[in-house]
Amino acid sequence: MLLVLTVVLVALVFTYTNGFHDTANAIATVVGTKVLTPRQAVMLAAVTNMFGAFFGLAVAKTISSGLVDAHYVTQGVLVCGLLAAIGWNLLTWYFGLPSSSSHALVGCLVGSAVAYAVCLDNVKPLVAKDGKPVSVWSAVKWTEVKDKKEKKLIPASPEVLTVLGDRLRTNGTHSIFMGTNAVQVVAFCGRAAVVETEVKPQGDKSGLFYKVIVPMFTSPLLGFFVGYLFMIFLYVLLHKWRPATVSRVFGKLQLFSSAYMGFGHGMNDATKCMGIITLALVAATTSGIFADLPSWASFLVTKEGSNPFSLTLGDHIMCALPGFLQFGYMPAPADVKSQAIPNWVVILCALTMAAGTAAGGWRIIKTMGHKMVKLQPVHGFAAETTAATVLAITGSLGMPVSTTHAISTSIMGVGCAKRFSALKLGVVERIVWAWILTIPVTAGVAFGLVWCCVKLGLLHLAS
Repeated sequence: MLLVLTVVLVALVFTYTNGFHDTANAIATVVGTKVLTPRQAVMLAAVTNMFGAFFGLAVAKTISSGLVDAHYVTQGVLVCGLLAAIGWNLLTWYFGLPSSSSHALVGCLVGSAVAYAVCLDNVKPLVAKDGKPVSVWSAVKWTEVKDKKEKKLIPASPEVLTVLGDRLRTNGTHSIFMGTNAVQVVAFCGRAAVVETEVKPQGDKSGLFYKVIVPMFTSPLLGFFVGYLFMIFLYVLLHKWRPATVSRVFGKLQLFSSAYMGFGHGMNDATKCMGIITLALVAATTSGIFADLPSWASFLVTKEGSNPFSLTLGDHIMCALPGFLQFGYMPAPADVKSQAIPNWVVILCALTMAAGTAAGGWRIIKTMGHKMVKLQPVHGFAAETTAATVLAITGSLGMPVSTTHAISTSIMGVGCAKRFSALKLGVVERIVWAWILTIPVTAGVAFGLVWCCVKLGLLHLAS
């Protein structure tokens, strides 16, 4: 029990460091263009980060079940991995390097799981269920390709509404029968939509390679080229405008792009530790650690699977809005095979991320907002809009991509549209090296930490 609470506490510490480490991602440009003061920008980022964490839990589900084999993840392994990630965040913050907290967490999770598998293999060779020997690298889910069931929502017909009846008043995913056919229907705020499933052969690609490695290269390239093209488009569109008018208009628009960036950051980054905490709670529940919990602590019990009638906090927020502001919003259909994230975990991580963001990360803000390229409000608007869109798309796909990579390369692309010489290549080189080294270094540190803890008797192997 104490070890589980330690995992939760250390995960929150990582979330806090992630908040002040990655504050610069959301606000560096708006500070660099002097549209907002640092204090105003930090508060804007804190609020939008918190709300972003309430929407889009796909990244949390990837972290909790899509990267490493749960057989090699114990509470002690998670603590070691998180401590290594926290150390990397603090080190790169001290030197003012905008490295990726997302990749630090992934590297530490992979390194600690592999180290635990190596230690188990040294005691007794690892074997599969069929008795065949397996490699220690099986601790990592490298690639998984299977048929993808893509769910779409289509308006419910009068016949469906008749069969649904009074259940229309209960928000969530319902199963009804139309004759002999079972049909899933999503009900929300008096509206209903039928879930139509389309099977795409070999369309579901998951695992470390598809969810982390591929986006690690594609998202920076996407940020750079989209930022470059968007800035060229703005130059063409605004070439007859007076500079003072451009600065005034985009100074106001940058408030919205900064809020959009903060929302995307919260949607992508705050959800990672939700996955870690949920992974720890599910492991503790299934192993029987929570068997004798007092009634007041029953909220810690987290079973695998989703409740089809439980809405996310984002859904609850949309439900509370007037109908004309919902714009036809419908929750995603529930997947009972997918691990649900408890609401209290979502709230706790969102508040912790907001608190860390409010603390600020001034060293990195200086690098991002001033050292790479000199920015004007129109450049900040282009960079933030580009990066936030990249984050929104990848976050909805469950890819824990680097917020840092997205905004940094967007700033580079915008700078190159201005003129290539506007980029300060010495600073860019330091940032790129931080990107390259993050996953291997953090994986190595986490591996060494788990190995040492096992040898010193601080971490016990499963029998």
